[in-house]
Amino acid sequence: MPFFTKKKNKKGSESDAEGAMSIGTPFNVVRNYHVNFDSSNGEFVGLPPAWAQLLKDSNLTAKEQRDNPEAVINSLKTYQNSVKRKPSNAKFMMVATTIRESDEPLEGAEDEERSQKEDSNGQDVIFDSPKHEEKNATKDEQIKHDASAGDQSVEKLAVGVADTTVDDDEVLTRRPKSKQKVEAKTDEEINDELRKIASAGDPQQKFEIKKKLGSGASGTVCLAREKANEDVVVAIKMMDLNNQPKKELIVTEIEVMKTYRHDNIVNFLDCYMLDTELWVIMEYLDGGALTDVVTETIMKEGQIAAVCRECLVGLKFLHERNIIHRDIKSDNVLLGMTGAVKLTDFGFCAQLSGEKSKRDTMVGTPYWMAPEVVSRKQYGNKVDIWSMGIMIIEMLEGEPPYLNETPLKAIFRIATIGKPEIKNEGKLSEELRSFLHACLEVDVEKRANASDLLEHAFLKKAMPLTTLKPLIIAARQSTGH
Repeated sequence: MPFFTKKKNKKGSESDAEGAMSIGTPFNVVRNYHVNFDSSNGEFVGLPPAWAQLLKDSNLTAKEQRDNPEAVINSLKTYQNSVKRKPSNAKFMMVATTIRESDEPLEGAEDEERSQKEDSNGQDVIFDSPKHEEKNATKDEQIKHDASAGDQSVEKLAVGVADTTVDDDEVLTRRPKSKQKVEAKTDEEINDELRKIASAGDPQQKFEIKKKLGSGASGTVCLAREKANEDVVVAIKMMDLNNQPKKELIVTEIEVMKTYRHDNIVNFLDCYMLDTELWVIMEYLDGGALTDVVTETIMKEGQIAAVCRECLVGLKFLHERNIIHRDIKSDNVLLGMTGAVKLTDFGFCAQLSGEKSKRDTMVGTPYWMAPEVVSRKQYGNKVDIWSMGIMIIEMLEGEPPYLNETPLKAIFRIATIGKPEIKNEGKLSEELRSFLHACLEVDVEKRANASDLLEHAFLKKAMPLTTLKPLIIAARQSTGH
């Protein structure tokens, strides 16, 4: 609504000034797009320009759009509202997207989140399904003005008093205020939490940095040795707190790693605050990420079984404590030369309470995401099982399905096709085929859990973990690392 200010008249009295008013610029302006699908020409009508360009660049065929218009809109929402870019030196150039905690409510989410549907460009997209097409065909787009206070919209509209409608009635919610979403913590509050977790002292006095191991969206990981005892080798993750879009994820990661210790989880050792950087000291695994092995070597079924068994033991441990990892993929499985296989990167993990046994946020990496996530439904810990199934395809084929597709088209395919095609499936053993199908079951109720899979016949084929060492060496020779 317009913001009214008093305008002083230099020539008039103070009372005259009180009577003069000027109309300020409107704020919280939302462009409300009503989108339809015109089946006669097979095109969407009323798409925001940015979405139209995304769709144009997605390589989605006209038939795919015509057959599943609602899935196209859902995929666009998932991509536009939830995707952030990783640095250009990511392991896979096509895997340059990571899904963050979404501001968009998913199907089945509580109505308290409805107010967050506006995207970063002040656009609210409403898709009128084909059955309502005739009724809404002329509603390509309409403008509405949000009457609530807040930041000014990037698009300012010149309106008068008569153009604005204000509803003074209190907004009704479906849940008591005590159960509504808690306000996000400020940066300073999060920094205070991190200072409480961190140890006192200067890590540079304790550790000598030897070399950079890698970098990702959240920071740089380096190899280091303790100065007092050179036999102690650690990995240090250095995160610039001024360059973290979701700082609360850092707190989550540290709290999970600090609280839960297990042989199949990369163990937390300590953390320090150094100016605006957070240094997280972690156990070092000298074999690197599973990614190099899957992209550079061909794994035997017995080796795949061994990796799956170790990952499942770690997942069972987490799931029994109501924790979902939510980003299982080869990049987040670290190997040791002596045979260790451990899960890492808990920045996206979620703790489920008794009151909320399902999550409803978009998180993970698109190519490994379960259908219930990309379809914007609530989900539980079986999303980790689906992601492990995709990781098995990585171990078989060297990459996840749809890696050569755009992220938007990959999201669409996962939502509409479900279980991806497995190349040369006929050459796989019956045990592996059965295990893979148990992981990639679209029906969540029928999908196996970690405990079920640990009893599966396929894992009886597991080779000794020491057989992974030649693969690690071969991958290093191939990549030059």
